[in-house]
Amino acid sequence: MGTILICEDDIPLAAYWRQLLEAKNHIVYCSATVSQALQLADKIFPDLIITDMMIRKNEKFLPEGGLTLVNQLRSRVQHSIPVICVSGYRPSSYNLLPALEIAKTMKVDLTLYKPITPKKLLDEVHKLLARLD
Repeated sequence: MGTILICEDDIPLAAYWRQLLEAKNHIVYCSATVSQALQLADKIFPDLIITDMMIRKNEKFLPEGGLTLVNQLRSRVQHSIPVICVSGYRPSSYNLLPALEIAKTMKVDLTLYKPITPKKLLDEVHKLLARLD
């Protein structure tokens, strides 16, 4: 069991992940923005963070996304929190930089492309939390 913070702009997806993780007795907090995720991280000191790399609002990408969240966390006391970065956008989508490849250079613990099966999500969360014990 662990405390998990999810930063995901797809609210139904975040709610689904929350339901899956809470069914395994994790405590889960969700945020749709990086600023809210940072505020939550300062209050709850999560054991694990799952963040979307590309955060959108009103169909536009926000300047702050998962990379900003990871960078901010790594510069704070929470620098050792395991992080899973996820993205539904492949490098060829929207002519975007390969965000998950960039995330790997920031020493995130895992990168995953959406869609993520429930089993994959639960297995990977379990593996990362087991490393903390």
